Amino acid sequence: MASFANLNRNRAGHDTSGQASDFLGFATLFRGIQLLAGTMAERRAARQERAQIARELSTYTDRELGELGFSRADLPMIAAGTYRR
Repeated sequence: MASFANLNRNRAGHDTSGQASDFLGFATLFRGIQLLAGTMAERRAARQERAQIARELSTYTDRELGELGFSRADLPMIAAGTYRR
């Protein structure tokens, strides 16, 4: 049977009586959800930026793209940041 003295100790044996308890791991779950939401927001912003670049580049004529050294087939790679000459 567990003693009541061990209820305020974490797995490493440190006293956690001054900290909010992480009952059933909800605090850890909440932190994970926050990290996930932040990552999703960053990816959404990057995707929107790539889409904006693609929209702007698609307004150029084939001749203008050729003067810049690109072809229309290069546009997705340019927008994604993976284009290499």
